[in-house]
Amino acid sequence: MVSSISSRVYLGFGLLILIMLGSSWYSISSNTQVTERMESIANHSTPLITNSAQLTIDFLNINRSLSPYLNARYVDELEPFKANIDSNIERYQNQLSLFQVPASNDTDIAQHLAVIEEHSQQVLNSVSALLDTYSQYIDITDYSLFEQSSFQAMTSQLSTNFTRALSSNDQLGSSGAINAAMSQVNLAADEAREAFTLFDSGELRGIQRRLEARQERMQEALIELERAAPRVHSQSSVALNQLLAHIYGDEGALKLHIESVRLRELQQEQRAELELLIDQQLTAIEDLSQYASTASTSLYQASHQQSKTTLTTLLVVSGLSVLIAAFIGTVIARTIHRASRLVNEALDNVAAKDLSNRIDYPRQDEFGMVARKVNLVTDHLSQVIEQLGQSSSMLDKASLDNQNTSEALSTAIGEQASQTTLVATAMEQIECSVAEIAQSANDTLTTVTTAVNQSDSGQNMMHENADLLKKLANDLEQATSTIHLVEKESSSIESILDVISGISDQTNLLALNAAIEAARAGEQGRGFSVVADEVRVLAAKTTDSTKEIQGKIEQLQASAHTAVTQIHYCANQMTHCVDQTDGMAELLNQLHGLLGQIEGRSHQIASATSEHQSVASQVTENVSQIHQLADQNAQRSQTLAENSKQLELMAETQLALTSEFKLESKQLATTIAN
Repeated sequence: MVSSISSRVYLGFGLLILIMLGSSWYSISSNTQVTERMESIANHSTPLITNSAQLTIDFLNINRSLSPYLNARYVDELEPFKANIDSNIERYQNQLSLFQVPASNDTDIAQHLAVIEEHSQQVLNSVSALLDTYSQYIDITDYSLFEQSSFQAMTSQLSTNFTRALSSNDQLGSSGAINAAMSQVNLAADEAREAFTLFDSGELRGIQRRLEARQERMQEALIELERAAPRVHSQSSVALNQLLAHIYGDEGALKLHIESVRLRELQQEQRAELELLIDQQLTAIEDLSQYASTASTSLYQASHQQSKTTLTTLLVVSGLSVLIAAFIGTVIARTIHRASRLVNEALDNVAAKDLSNRIDYPRQDEFGMVARKVNLVTDHLSQVIEQLGQSSSMLDKASLDNQNTSEALSTAIGEQASQTTLVATAMEQIECSVAEIAQSANDTLTTVTTAVNQSDSGQNMMHENADLLKKLANDLEQATSTIHLVEKESSSIESILDVISGISDQTNLLALNAAIEAARAGEQGRGFSVVADEVRVLAAKTTDSTKEIQGKIEQLQASAHTAVTQIHYCANQMTHCVDQTDGMAELLNQLHGLLGQIEGRSHQIASATSEHQSVASQVTENVSQIHQLADQNAQRSQTLAENSKQLELMAETQLALTSEFKLESKQLATTIAN
């Protein structure tokens, strides 16, 4: 159990120092964790979000570059478009490779990346199949149109031959065969022409079945024609064979048209499948971006919670430190005040010549030792005063005989009074030293108050640190809004691509109608120029839509740049937060300096104690002089020995009583007697 007041003071301030060091360590540790989380957001989550957005743009560029390829009309035009598609695919794959390093450090990112790579492979395979199908479609369509033109020429030639044969034939039997053959040829040609105008596989299969059913009757009619009108059959045999080849042959105009329609429908199916795969891929990329955003939000929330916890803990520790300091100061002040009040009251009673009271202070500390010494001195003085009172009554009878001798002793007593004055002056110096000790204690209390104020300054700086972190949170929210803006701008590209697709479909229909019209009318067709003008108008619309897509892409790039700038600003704010932490460390150094001042005040108290010892030495010298004067008075008192043996006995008794006390006690006794 600590009983010394100085030990209690040292113990209290040591406890405060430990609390402050602990709170400082906790604050630095918490700030380090928050800084690490913010660095993780800046170095991992934000680049992941940015790369995801760029990956989406590169992926959409692949889809966008398909439109020029699928709108081309000739095979020779496909090569530069194919090179552009391959270039976009290469950029997309390069952008996708940037996720390999984050994926090697994060299993969740690796899972998302595996899904994206799987969908990417499916999309690229679908794109490759679509490009091959469209290339075949263009090639077969061109060949089909050429064969259809040949078919039209063959039918015209056969119609002319049959009509000429009927006009020059006079035999009724051969006319019937010619009419039957011409009828079958015209019916088959009409159904073939109808098939050329259709672009639905189901309808084409129906016409194909009708033509197959008509094939037998046509063969019979041609056999009958060969039998009844061999000359007509011979003149038309080449055209008839070509007609049959166009209608029933594997490489005829009808088969080529059916294959063209099949490839067209296959292309549409592949396009629809590609759109579905594109949506799935965009969803997978969005999931990766959402994961990065969620991770960033989680780190921010953890940092925010850590800051709040740190602030709360520091507030609690600061409050606890204030309470402990107030408790220590109050206990020490009350102890010193009560003890000093009891000692002052006892000394006042002694100064008033009242020796009936004692100091009631049972504590085993510095003031307890002083109280016991004062009580012991008071007891000794009481005994001396009591015995001196008895001796005084006995000396009263001999005072008349010693009057003359007393006059001689008055001079010596005056000198004793002077020495007693010196003793009083020394006592005043002791009182001044005690006052200096009290002032040092007050200065110590003021220093402790200053230390508490410095702790409040540290608390204010921690508030500023929390405000900076809140501002950083707002900046990160703005960065998230910017990324969302990038997503909205990316979504608007799809609507523009739909417009381009619609325009392309209309262009295809107009081009096909122009080809059919040209095939039917030959060189004299005038509708082709009107259709060509309409195609140019639609091409102009396609160009405008392409420019609008370019503008949207530039907006996406500007938004991404804004997001990067805001993230850099957040990093600067974190640097300022670290500077605030350094300021907190400087305040702790100042607090350490104040505690050093407390140690200096303690040295002043020790110095004042040394002054007490010096004054006590002076008191010893003064009492020694009083003793010399007493010897002189003893020599003078020898002249009174003859008057009374009893007076000599009393003098010896008083000398014996005086020699029992120390010099300080004799000085106090002399002061009380005066």
